[in-house]
This record gives sequence, C-alpha cells and structure tokens, in this order.
Amino acid sequence: MNKILIVDASASDGRIMSGLLTRAGYDPVVTESIEAGKIEAAKLPPGAVIVTALRLNDGTAYELINWLKVERVSIFCAN
Repeated sequence: MNKILIVDASASDGRIMSGLLTRAGYDPVVTESIEAGKIEAAKLPPGAVIVTALRLNDGTAYELINWLKVERVSIFCAN
C-alpha cells in the first residue's frame, strides 16, 4: 500500500483525510505538528507523498518543505 503523510493541526481534518485515503487504498500516517511530521517523513519510502496544512501550531508548510530539501528526503510534497 502507498504511504501518505498528512500533517494537519486539526485532528478532525486529519481523521477525515485519513479515512478518505484509506478507502481509496492508501496507507495514511497522520501527525498534528511539523516536528512529528519530520519524524514520520524520515521513515517514508522514496517517492511518498506529504499533504500538509499551510499553517501549523509549530510553523508552516514552507518550513517543512525547506527541511525536507535540506535533509534530502525524497518525497513529493503537495500543499
């Protein structure tokens, strides 16, 4: 199953997105902060997808994307 990381400060939005993706045949991982997202992103296989809110409690999607670039995490980022 294809992994997708969801980073969203809203627990309810994360649950809804996770349910939709699960029914579509994906294996979602949900986090509610950039720091938790970084930990989970490092575990993802190359080419995995991250769906993120623009603003989170501990930063922004832009900061997460820049971290991914610096760490050379090979994934597809969509926001």
